[in-house]
Amino acid sequence: MINPFSERGRITDPGKFVGRWRELGAACEQLERRRPILLYGPSGSGRSSLLTHLAQAAGAVLEIPNLNAFYLDLAVLPDAATTYGLIVRALGGSEPTIAALERRLAANGRPVLICLDGVESAIAAGWGEDLLERLGRLARRSAPGYHGVAGPTGQSMAYDLMVVGAVRGVPPALSEPFATVRLGPLSFAEARMLLDSYLEEGEPLFSADEVRELMALSAGQPAFLQRAAYHLYETRRRPTYRWRKAYRAELRENPPVENPLPPAIFEAEDDDEDDDETEQPDLPPTEAPPRQRRRRASLTPNDDLRPLLAAVGPLLAGLVGMQASNSWPVGVAIGAAGYLSVIIWNWRRGEG
Repeated sequence: MINPFSERGRITDPGKFVGRWRELGAACEQLERRRPILLYGPSGSGRSSLLTHLAQAAGAVLEIPNLNAFYLDLAVLPDAATTYGLIVRALGGSEPTIAALERRLAANGRPVLICLDGVESAIAAGWGEDLLERLGRLARRSAPGYHGVAGPTGQSMAYDLMVVGAVRGVPPALSEPFATVRLGPLSFAEARMLLDSYLEEGEPLFSADEVRELMALSAGQPAFLQRAAYHLYETRRRPTYRWRKAYRAELRENPPVENPLPPAIFEAEDDDEDDDETEQPDLPPTEAPPRQRRRRASLTPNDDLRPLLAAVGPLLAGLVGMQASNSWPVGVAIGAAGYLSVIIWNWRRGEG
């Protein structure tokens, strides 16, 4: 049995992207107005997955069947010129400049969507803000609905451009205004659907209580929800697996950047240790269990006489009572009371 939650990172399979209806709707509304957008949220909030889904589905959602969408990860690009060059070459040009990009957009004759991931890395490198502002200005000057036939009067070059960026943390303050869409925690319904999308048809689904606990341990952030679900799923393969402890150990070993998780998740005690059944090694038949060995080692020499006294003592007491009272019923009653006391004592000793 393979754990389906082994997949980590950006979701590229459209069939596994679920939820984020509010954020997706807000982003598409801004794209229809050709306003540049910044998706922002903490580490693990699913910015890259949403950005990828926009690149894949915006044409259908916005009803632009000939939309030309590009996804670029700025975290792996060295500078703005390389970014311009990649887009220009994809549009049939060669010069890695913003001016060449504008000319190719006009000559292309198709609406273009540029999705920029890892914006915070480019900003930290010193060239991200200028790139965003230049592309943002191009997007705001674009002509919605232009498909290479005609443009607005007075505009030298007409094109249709949309720009979306994804940034971790707080969006930067730019001179060119960008609309912003924040990615918060998933709702219960979104978490439920995300978890279900990873399971094969016919597999048991997580219960509602399990989904709620996974949400609590992940603060509702998709990436951490996947991590926690991986460890919970492992209990289906290994019933004695302490999944909460393993999940917290993973978080401590690989802490998230700008951690969005509450400290209580890291500091909480592992409350599943008492619930897990641990496998005890099989002992040889001649060897007593450790608890019995300890008990025998603590016995005093007089303990060996206790079984004999327990068997004979009540009988002798009954005979003595009968002789003293000259009444056999009294002797029987004393003997019975003695045996009853022995039984009760043995029972209490066994409970201890």
